[in-house]
Amino acid sequence: MNWKYLGVKYCIEFVVIFLGIFLSFYIEKQNALGYQEELKDQSLNRLIKNIEVDINDNIINLEKNSKSIEYYEILLDRGDELFENDKDSLGYYLTAMARSSTIFIDNQEEYITLRNSGLIELIKDDSLVMNLQFKYAIHAFFKKYEKTIRDSEIAIEEIVNRKTSHIPIGELIFLEKYSHGKYGTFSFNEPLSDYDLSIISNKTNKCYLYVSQIRLALTRDSVLINSIKQEIEKS
Repeated sequence: MNWKYLGVKYCIEFVVIFLGIFLSFYIEKQNALGYQEELKDQSLNRLIKNIEVDINDNIINLEKNSKSIEYYEILLDRGDELFENDKDSLGYYLTAMARSSTIFIDNQEEYITLRNSGLIELIKDDSLVMNLQFKYAIHAFFKKYEKTIRDSEIAIEEIVNRKTSHIPIGELIFLEKYSHGKYGTFSFNEPLSDYDLSIISNKTNKCYLYVSQIRLALTRDSVLINSIKQEIEKS
């Protein structure tokens, strides 16, 4: 018996078996990794759609808060004039200031799924991960800050109830499509007082800050979408 031949034969068979097992595990691992990459990209594509919804929502919120600032300036600069000549418009602008707050729709479901599933760890761009974390952290600030704006409308609503007619003369429309109920003419026998304007100013000052934050968010979200698309292209 040729032991040397058998030794070589068994060594070759062992190497072949070992390589087969190794390649099998390697292929299985690559397939699993590829599947995970595919899931990550699917999640990122859905995240893009969510961010696009956020952008549309923020555009509306930007326009409404900007309108609040515009209406306050009208009341400040022309309030006495409107009291003398156009009490209907005065009632409109005053009522609008009590109802122009916004509610940001915070949809974090896809981001939470991406994070909790561990798929976020497959993202190659570390800055993208940090920007996503910052985006959804700032949403909490938006929600809280919007509440402070809504809270400031309570005092303005009290002015509306005391100084405008309860008989509606028209519908309060924002951005040509969003109804905010009816409004009445200004019925008080004196123009808006300095105290009234200071209460309205309290809300307006908050709107100034929120408008600046919304503009920054719109810029960040546009950049974020481009970064996500680049990440998907790398896969």
